[in-house]
Amino acid sequence: MTESTYKADSIQVLEGLEAVRNRYNIFDLLNQINKRGDIVKLAKSLNVDRWALGRAIDEAEILSIFPNITKAKAVSLSTLKIKRELELFSKYYDINKLEVRQLYKKVKEWRNLLEKNPRILLTEEQHDLIIGSTLGDASIRQRNKNCSFRVCHSKRQENYLNWKYNILKEFITTPIYFKSKNINNRFLETLDFSTFTHYIFNHYRKLFYKNNTKTITRELLNLLNPRSLAIWLCDDGSYDNRQGYIVICTNSFTLEEHKIIKTYFEDIWGLSPTIGFRDKKYYYLRFKQEDSRKLIKIVKPFILDSMEYKIGEKNG
Repeated sequence: MTESTYKADSIQVLEGLEAVRNRYNIFDLLNQINKRGDIVKLAKSLNVDRWALGRAIDEAEILSIFPNITKAKAVSLSTLKIKRELELFSKYYDINKLEVRQLYKKVKEWRNLLEKNPRILLTEEQHDLIIGSTLGDASIRQRNKNCSFRVCHSKRQENYLNWKYNILKEFITTPIYFKSKNINNRFLETLDFSTFTHYIFNHYRKLFYKNNTKTITRELLNLLNPRSLAIWLCDDGSYDNRQGYIVICTNSFTLEEHKIIKTYFEDIWGLSPTIGFRDKKYYYLRFKQEDSRKLIKIVKPFILDSMEYKIGEKNG
């Protein structure tokens, strides 16, 4: 898209926004939106531009939080999609004193700040979930400029997936969806969810992915704590009830990456897992019985009841 085309489209949306403002009460429109997909349906029923309607909905949402600011300022704040983020932004900057042009600059500055340090916005639980899950089954996908976080689990782990969903729900506008896959003539039922794109996930994408491949480094392992370690174990771990040891199925990582993980466990937790090899192509980590007992003691306070079979507490 050329700059002139972009400007033309922007003008068109702004003109459409003004038309929506004139024809409808934007707060009434906001009350009709339960999820992001409702905007498309409502735009069709009202025969208005969906982008302009979306801007009107964003404006109404922002004005409901900051009723004393101007509409022009509401437009500049519309890229901040989370209520808690808007409130935090307003504490960093006095939005009432800033001119509209200054506010646009501060929003851009804020986005760059969060991309470098997302923990300004994220709760500790959200951060730990992203770290532990991305080491495990989750993925971070590049979507144009920003990234989204995606989680997928088997139907058996529905409670675990719901727990993750509720932790990240302020970043999600779509419900959990069901999928059925045929893998080697065996049907696997899964439950999935994805966040909307946000610049905080760009930070984790850069941390975990090198050349579009999830890659282990000591830098990211050093971010682990007992809770994120428990999440990693719930994603990729298993417990051998007969032998009494834990295995982490780190199949996608190379031998060199497994050596980094092994050294990390030795240095930080005093555990020394064995690097195993199976099917002539997959590496994994196995903890001897004594180390498995130590690992269980570390992670147990953060293991959901439905996932206790991962540490041998249940044979679910």
